[in-house]
Amino acid sequence: MGWLWIITELLVIAVTFAALGLGFAIIFESFRRRHNNAHVESGNAIFEDPNSLKQVPCPNISDPAEKYISLIIPAFNEELRLPGALDETMK
Repeated sequence: MGWLWIITELLVIAVTFAALGLGFAIIFESFRRRHNNAHVESGNAIFEDPNSLKQVPCPNISDPAEKYISLIIPAFNEELRLPGALDETMK
């Protein structure tokens, strides 16, 4: 009967050490992932273009500015008012 008690104690000790080791590994990995700044420190920031699914480099803040215009003409016979609206938009 004494050998059964010894085996139980050894099993409890082994399970305790395994649980502590797993807990330590989880805590260590969570801190490592939280403080990982490799993606910020690398100089090549990229994003994925949703149309072509290709990786495109992000523009730098010192790059020259780009300007785009989008004009929607929703009504009937707007071609008569269009030149005046375009002149007003471009000013």
